[in-house]
Amino acid sequence: MTDHGALSDVILRQLQDLSTQSMRRASESLAALLGHPVRLSVSDIRALPKSALPGLVEGSGAVLMAGLGFQIVGEVRGRMIILFPLTTIFRMLQALLGTPGNPRSLSGEEQSAVQEVGNIVASSFLSGLGDLLGKRLMPTPPEFHFDDFPTLMRQVTADLEGQGAEVLVVQALFEDPEQHIEGRFFVLPEVASLAAMFQRAAGDRRAGA
Repeated sequence: MTDHGALSDVILRQLQDLSTQSMRRASESLAALLGHPVRLSVSDIRALPKSALPGLVEGSGAVLMAGLGFQIVGEVRGRMIILFPLTTIFRMLQALLGTPGNPRSLSGEEQSAVQEVGNIVASSFLSGLGDLLGKRLMPTPPEFHFDDFPTLMRQVTADLEGQGAEVLVVQALFEDPEQHIEGRFFVLPEVASLAAMFQRAAGDRRAGA
């Protein structure tokens, strides 16, 4: 058995399965909101040192994105990030509010609509994961950012200071058959709190046996 920090291969496989099921729940919520199929697909899951986060996606530095940042509240600590290219933002707003799809500065109402999309995705994912684990997990209200990817990741890395050296990176892609929605969803729980949660769950199972 190979260890990834405090997480074994067995735990990583369990988290892959749990994340896939939770992404499916988030996909259903997003599709209901936008009125057409949208799928969230787990593309990568691994433990990484926090220092590696700013360079996670090569070649994304020059692309301006709308970033939504959340803290994970509950038995597991960490952060979540949803990144949308600006073209996707305007397409979503067109579907939600009927506004023009051309690039422009966003009004307060439009930013709130984007935050609500992110909140639905994050809440559905954490609710699904919490139900599967028998734990209560929730996101904080989203912070809205316009910036490039490395800057957003540096902000997240700073926010994770004091929470251990490693995070688990669950990366998902938005898949839209109509090519309207593109984006990336990062779930970044702190490894030590995840490992402790799995150890307690294993202990509970042994005690109940």
